[in-house]
Amino acid sequence: MKKILSALSIITVILYFSSCEKDDICVEGDTPFLVIGFYDADDEDTTVFKTVSSLRIRSIDNDSIYSSDTFSDRSSVSDSILIPLRLDNTTTQFEFISNSATDDATELETGIIDTLSFNYEVGEEYVSRACGFVGNFNELDTTRQVFSSDWIKRITILESDIDLEKSNTIHVKIFH
Repeated sequence: MKKILSALSIITVILYFSSCEKDDICVEGDTPFLVIGFYDADDEDTTVFKTVSSLRIRSIDNDSIYSSDTFSDRSSVSDSILIPLRLDNTTTQFEFISNSATDDATELETGIIDTLSFNYEVGEEYVSRACGFVGNFNELDTTRQVFSSDWIKRITILESDIDLEKSNTIHVKIFH
């Protein structure tokens, strides 16, 4: 009888632990960034990157300077950058400032400022129990305030839907 109880106990423990799911670690789930490439507006070949000197990106929504692991404030960008879009709104606005500097006398921003608004719909996608939901952006569109001193000449949207599968491709081309 003891052998039967011991065997049943062992079988119960094995079944109990084998029915548990392993701890999930989220490696594939993250809300994608908007990838923007900078191109030469004067070149007939629309695949030629053009460096933006001393680029600063300021978020208008929360009046903060954007920088990340892949982009430093007032750095020269030779090809592309990644910027976040807001999940709690359908519009994110940024000032893109070329040749950014601070005037020593007035402490005001110098450089050429272009204001861009990115408009989109926010969608959610369930990834896994560990990752939960990630945000995707659909029907991306952009508008900009046009002035005679703009450094951005035109904008082309290559991917209007931004999701994890397209997170490493350029979504928007900025020609300058």
